[in-house]
Amino acid sequence: MHKPSDDSLRVHPPAGRLSQRALSRPGSGRAATPALTARPRIEGWPLALVGLAMLGSLAFTAWHQYQKAYAPEAPPVVAVLDSRQLLFRDARDGSVEVIDARTRESLEPIVGEAGFARGVLRGLAQARLRQGGTPADPFELRAESAGSLRLLDPVTGRTVDLTVFGPANAAVFQSYLNIR
Repeated sequence: MHKPSDDSLRVHPPAGRLSQRALSRPGSGRAATPALTARPRIEGWPLALVGLAMLGSLAFTAWHQYQKAYAPEAPPVVAVLDSRQLLFRDARDGSVEVIDARTRESLEPIVGEAGFARGVLRGLAQARLRQGGTPADPFELRAESAGSLRLLDPVTGRTVDLTVFGPANAAVFQSYLNIR
């Protein structure tokens, strides 16, 4: 009777289905045993949900970065050190009369050329007239804790930071405040 060899009794799995670790190493003393690699399979709806979650997170991240880039900056908090409501009128002698709007007291007029002061006041007055305001409404001059001196028009909402034009130009208006 013929006995089959041990080699012919072994089952050989198809190529490519075994992991490298499942094959025995030569000289290890182990016989080669087929072992399939266990991997979780995600198919159908679960796969679609995972893809949708990844796409959603990318879209949210892009939207958030866009919002951060174009978000308006919060204005700095500054305290008003001194402020005064002022009226400005052209006088007959060519100077500019300055009147305290609350007390109706005449203050030191702006005399001479005073090109900077006249230019600032002319620009604010023209914008006011275009929006339907009148010269009888006062402007607000204010000194702030950040070191700026501002002339505001409450009718139009326009503001001119006078300190950016230099200390000599700002001094023309600063003389009307109690803070020096």
